Amino acid sequence: MVVLGEPLTCLNLYEEISDVRLHSESHTSVEFEKKLDCPLGVTQDLMKYLDDRILTRILVADAGVAFPDTLAFVFRSRMPYYSERNNISVVTVDDKEDGKEATKKELDVFISSLSTKEIKAVVVKAGEPASRSVTYHSAKDVENIYSAVCQGLAVLEDGESIIVEAFCETLKPLPVPHLDYEEQAVGIKSKALSCTIRAVVCCTPDGNQLVSDIVCGIGHADRTLHCNNTLPLSLESFLIQWGLQNKSKIEKIRSMIKEKAEDILGNWMKHENCLNKERGGLLAETGIIGVNFVLTQQEAGSYEAVAVSVNNSRKIIENTQMCELQNPAELGSSVRPLVATMVNRSQRFLLRGKKILLIGGGERIRKEFVWRAAEEYNVKIILIDPDPNHSAVKRVYKFIQCDIEDHSHDDENTKKIVHLLRTQGLDVDGCMTVDENYVPLTALVCEALRMLGNTPEASRMAKKKSLSQNALLASSTCSSFLPKPHLYAVKIHEIVRPEDVKGSSNLIRYPAILKPEYGAYSFGIHLVKDEKECLKYFNSIQKTLQNTDEKAFGIGYGKEMHLAEYSLGTKHGVEVVMFRGKILAAFISDCGPTRFPLFFETSSCMPSCLPLDKQRQMVMATKQCVDAVGLTDGVYSVEFKMAPTGPKLIEINERVTGAHYRNWIRTVFETDILFLNFLIACGIQPRVWPLEPRCQLIGVMCTTTAHAKALSRPGIATLEILAEAHEKGEIILFPMESELKENEPYENLLCQVAVKGKSVNEAKKNLLAVCRKYGIDNQQYPVERFLSPFVELSWQ
Repeated sequence: MVVLGEPLTCLNLYEEISDVRLHSESHTSVEFEKKLDCPLGVTQDLMKYLDDRILTRILVADAGVAFPDTLAFVFRSRMPYYSERNNISVVTVDDKEDGKEATKKELDVFISSLSTKEIKAVVVKAGEPASRSVTYHSAKDVENIYSAVCQGLAVLEDGESIIVEAFCETLKPLPVPHLDYEEQAVGIKSKALSCTIRAVVCCTPDGNQLVSDIVCGIGHADRTLHCNNTLPLSLESFLIQWGLQNKSKIEKIRSMIKEKAEDILGNWMKHENCLNKERGGLLAETGIIGVNFVLTQQEAGSYEAVAVSVNNSRKIIENTQMCELQNPAELGSSVRPLVATMVNRSQRFLLRGKKILLIGGGERIRKEFVWRAAEEYNVKIILIDPDPNHSAVKRVYKFIQCDIEDHSHDDENTKKIVHLLRTQGLDVDGCMTVDENYVPLTALVCEALRMLGNTPEASRMAKKKSLSQNALLASSTCSSFLPKPHLYAVKIHEIVRPEDVKGSSNLIRYPAILKPEYGAYSFGIHLVKDEKECLKYFNSIQKTLQNTDEKAFGIGYGKEMHLAEYSLGTKHGVEVVMFRGKILAAFISDCGPTRFPLFFETSSCMPSCLPLDKQRQMVMATKQCVDAVGLTDGVYSVEFKMAPTGPKLIEINERVTGAHYRNWIRTVFETDILFLNFLIACGIQPRVWPLEPRCQLIGVMCTTTAHAKALSRPGIATLEILAEAHEKGEIILFPMESELKENEPYENLLCQVAVKGKSVNEAKKNLLAVCRKYGIDNQQYPVERFLSPFVELSWQ
């Protein structure tokens, strides 16, 4: 994945928004915030919940994360605390004097339970967290513990609490020979040290959780550690100082802390959703929290991270920014996911209620994701389609049936659409298509309605594959710093009639690729070894074109074909986001080897396994190819072959991908390219903030010829069984057909089956096991070979 353009500086943007938010919070109330169209974020009301030590402790417990045994005294509690954990006890005190006796009894029981667990010390935390009123006591010194609780109780205000908890000792440092020698030589014994670990957890744009930073602080064990009395350093530096040199152990500890912290924020967000419903909508969402851990060592030698507190955003930024200032290359990294989420929420509000004219609704279930997305983002789709019984009729804001299938009359179709909108009094904010067949018509409608979009000429050149290649050959680049666009082109020979095949070997090197000029999804594409075979398949495909209504063949635009010189190399897709001629983001995927002589996709992988310099080279090629054609605004799917000499253009699809890649990009990078397309169509410049890849995805396609029988075995492998496996999380299923159809005149795609992994190797292993389980891997469809190009690069 490569992001181009001029992204905002995360740190600066966060500071600006924080200043506004903190200022507004000090002068406003929740009632004011309820009247806002777009929520401020963490409000004063919500902050009180985050600062509630008892509530956060219970939520930590509910998340399944280790925590100290806890006894809490709350003065005149404002809310009920529910905990089924026997190591969390909450006592309500309504009268400070009368409650002292009950306090003593509860303390005796609590201390007694700690002694059975051989816990030697307790911590008393009194008042609000900001007061830092923390004292440490021997578990045997019950009188002093009781005294500390009574002193704290005397100054509590309504709703405030005192926490008495078991002391968690940081794991002891391993012996370090040179330090031991220094101590002995100098005659000074090192003071006992302790360490606090703070994980910064952000809510991502898709509502997931992501640890953006882990910062440690080392200090003497006889005092409470916080950002004001420790210097920030990385988790790795802390563990190395503590004597852990094993890289795999360090990575395991980091993963454990990351998982626990993300689980805590996930559980908090569930609680927050309940609060919003109960309170009639707080119009607020937590974007970032800090979780403080103590790393302890278990009897078996394993390590455990114990959560000792949760902090709100105001208290965690200071510490992490200190660490970032020491490491300028990391500046802003801790709040980058937060800023991405804040910007995403703002853009969702900008898009809410916009009316988007959608030309063509696509076929079958392949466009189902569009209607779900429109509902998710509260976009009003006005769909124009020739089919009066289209599956989306009841899913969209407004459906208009209009005969627009004859693309030779797109000028007249444009007038009909504009007339229908005007007569029905429909004002639209944007216009787009997700159907390859309506790309040129959409450009004409955008021009007629003066909507943001590509010119009709650019759309015509992108639609016809030979024109795209010719545009590269004809393009001239003024800058000496850019490659010549013709380097991305492949040699082609247009074939309109059978006579055009004769003599083609003098112009094109065989074997070559015979393909329709206007097709999609690799329909009708065939590898031919000589003129004789080329003529044979040209006649066969022309016959198929005459006898089918399959729109993927692009028959509405003509039956022309062309020969393209075959380029050796690996195939790749680039999903590119453009606004006003500028690439905002590009997402690269790898494709596995094809099953010759056809060219349907067999397997795919994201993120790309290409070296970073080749990925950047491919993004540069994408930019120059779309510039040569004249495309400026939208989300496109551009296909390349990475030949030994560099990228070679296969084709440009001037619409958001209709395959699984939209889902993949959202899963891996938390960026929804369809959402970005909605924004662009409405003339809103997207702020694209792709996160670092969260996982590795690898998948295989299932086709009619290779899997119709395999996926028809009741109780073993059917589309319904695969759907159940998807619901269980075993696989990620992207259906393309709602039912199996055998004996079709051409191969068709049934579905895609994919798996997640932490690495390329893990994902490959998991996918191969799934394919063997459900019969997807067979003699006709050797999955292991199709996965062979996906190789993990150890140096990246």
